[in-house]
Amino acid sequence: MRKRIKIEKSTVQETLVMPLYGKAWAVKNYPDLFHDTECQEIMDRLDYDFSALKSMEGSLRSKIACIAAATRQYALVCEVKDYLKDHPKALVVNLGCGLDTAGHQADNGQCRFANVDFPNVIELREQVLASNEREKNIGADLNDQGWFDKIDFRKEDGAVFIASGVFLYFRKDDVKKLFCAMAERFPGARLAFDGQNRAGMELDLKAVKASGIDVSTNFHLDDPEKELAAWSDRFARVQWKKMSTGYIRPDRRFGILYRLMASYADKKGMSQLDVIDFQVA
Repeated sequence: MRKRIKIEKSTVQETLVMPLYGKAWAVKNYPDLFHDTECQEIMDRLDYDFSALKSMEGSLRSKIACIAAATRQYALVCEVKDYLKDHPKALVVNLGCGLDTAGHQADNGQCRFANVDFPNVIELREQVLASNEREKNIGADLNDQGWFDKIDFRKEDGAVFIASGVFLYFRKDDVKKLFCAMAERFPGARLAFDGQNRAGMELDLKAVKASGIDVSTNFHLDDPEKELAAWSDRFARVQWKKMSTGYIRPDRRFGILYRLMASYADKKGMSQLDVIDFQVA
């Protein structure tokens, strides 16, 4: 029997488990909408006490968190698929990948994959999630641009970068530096990531801190299209999309309260899917 991998409480690794559990719950309850079967397979390989998460399953707070995790992944998958329509052999790069499999959900059989995260996270990923011959895992700090040289970017094929629940943990100056450098290095590529305004950021940080993990960063975008466009003339197009309602229309099964909250969060910028297309050199 395959040995299960131990995940300690109140560690950075535990933050990888929370969205994983949420996506698995959403797949179980809404299989017609969410199709990430890998998340349950990964959970089965972890030595982690899920009892606290299971005990909250009946609560509205837990339901919202689970649907949000699955919806965020779904939105990123849609962006990848859209880019692959015109760039079928593109490189799909999952930044701060953790145990996320969004790239796999968009696989067209021709694209390539690169997953970038801290070395200890990549080590965990490789133990619980098999990669294929078109996939490469890279252990690196995203702020160390040395990973640029390791992802095998091919200008003629293009690249689409995605990040899920990552930049909340960054300082805004570091995000700006990273995005501007990417625009210079990867012409014609696309970057899609989840964001939030100040109110959304504070809610997210409150949830993370409640789990026992200290976070002091505060990256947020109150007017993403205006703010991001001002960062670099290498950004050809910046879009702010409604993450909670723009890709999947919440139906009655989600409950009236969730639907009202999702609509409000999108309208006010508390739930964003921000997309930047880089200029073609």
